Amino acid sequence: MYKYLLALFLCASVSAETFIPTEDPMPGNWFLDSIKYTRPLVEKKYREKLDKLDKQPERARCAELHNQLMEEYFISNRREEEAIEKALNWHKGDFTWHNNKFYSRPGCTSWVITPEVSSTGTSMLQKNRDYRNQNLLSLRLFRAAPGRYKVLTVCDLWSSGAGAAMNEKGLMIVQNDPLSSEYHARKVNTGSVTVMRYIAEHCSTLEDAEAMIRKFYTTGVCRSGSIYLLADFNRGLIVEATPRHVASSWVDFAYEVRANNFLLPGMLHYSNRTAKTHLNGANRRFSASSFLRSTVIEKGKVSPLDLMKLARLRDEAQEKAGMRQVCMANTLCSTMMVPDRMYPEYLSVAFVALGPPRHTVFLPVPMGLPALPETLADSRWGTKSLKLADKLPMDHPGLKEFEKLEEKFFKEFSETKEKARLLLLQSKFKEAQDLLMELFNKQYKEAGELLTSLEK
Repeated sequence: MYKYLLALFLCASVSAETFIPTEDPMPGNWFLDSIKYTRPLVEKKYREKLDKLDKQPERARCAELHNQLMEEYFISNRREEEAIEKALNWHKGDFTWHNNKFYSRPGCTSWVITPEVSSTGTSMLQKNRDYRNQNLLSLRLFRAAPGRYKVLTVCDLWSSGAGAAMNEKGLMIVQNDPLSSEYHARKVNTGSVTVMRYIAEHCSTLEDAEAMIRKFYTTGVCRSGSIYLLADFNRGLIVEATPRHVASSWVDFAYEVRANNFLLPGMLHYSNRTAKTHLNGANRRFSASSFLRSTVIEKGKVSPLDLMKLARLRDEAQEKAGMRQVCMANTLCSTMMVPDRMYPEYLSVAFVALGPPRHTVFLPVPMGLPALPETLADSRWGTKSLKLADKLPMDHPGLKEFEKLEEKFFKEFSETKEKARLLLLQSKFKEAQDLLMELFNKQYKEAGELLTSLEK
């Protein structure tokens, strides 16, 4: 699959770049536009999996039950999923079944930084995802339907959910997998990726988001547990959930790191973690927290550049001893989100490593972009970075080049962001968007050239 997708990437690089607009009124188009390059190879494999797991009539029945359960409490995505099924020529219910069967738990290590110790003056939220069985990565920026918030997401390509998400109101959400002992025995799960996208599209405050998560889990819509980290401009929120029990805690100062362990009062009872797996999660939490504490002591504040270093943190001796690290060989990608207080719909930014953090560049992606390059959405960028991870060691010489380019990108973005702010203050919205897009295109090209140079 790597060889096939890399060939697609090379073909695209010699032709004019295609962009996917962030605003498209047709239901499901934002998803369909992103999968067209991988469809010839990948769709067949997914279709074979569908038929092995359940016959079509059973899939349709389960999908309908899922939609009915959702619609008791929420606005479902039935119309969007039916439009996708029609465009793909799939049977009714098959995409709903596929979307909730294969994509339920993105996993991993995440941290929230509060304004007290953030150099940006707002909270920052970041997730390192550790999982290598679903290697097609998609960065998307879209408004799925009128009346919903525009969202930036990083997730598996053939999922319409979200592995990490930020909306135009500055609300951010990520999820870790706790291996819960409580679950509902249903064939089709409403997974965390569906929950995160729903929260991002419908909630503007942490209070609303917490209430929505509680409803998802206590009404039986979700069948397995999750650890959610959320943040807005001013603080963070931790929510631990099983299908019957939900606990939450505010993060009002400093920072909080989470791996895959339930930690809130009463929740450890519902964990299936062994002593070894619990200690592996505790080690990642301790390592990341120690890094943040040292950074605050040394510098007074934590900057986005510091968090890029944290995303690449590893202790080789510990790794050889079998202890999991913040960044490992199976770390798939990293997403850092930073909202803007004044113009979140334009100037909030995600610094995205769309691929293993030690084998790709953190690219600044502002919320105000009118379109995204197709190669970021359709998995070719991530595939290129994964190919580098297969070729180069964890401590390869190109790491220094990544850091140097990221420092340059961060400086350029910070300067351009303030220029765009001045335009926005004058109600020159298109000019501000054009300025952000011009810088993004330049940085996107430079990052791509660096990745290509390391392939040789």
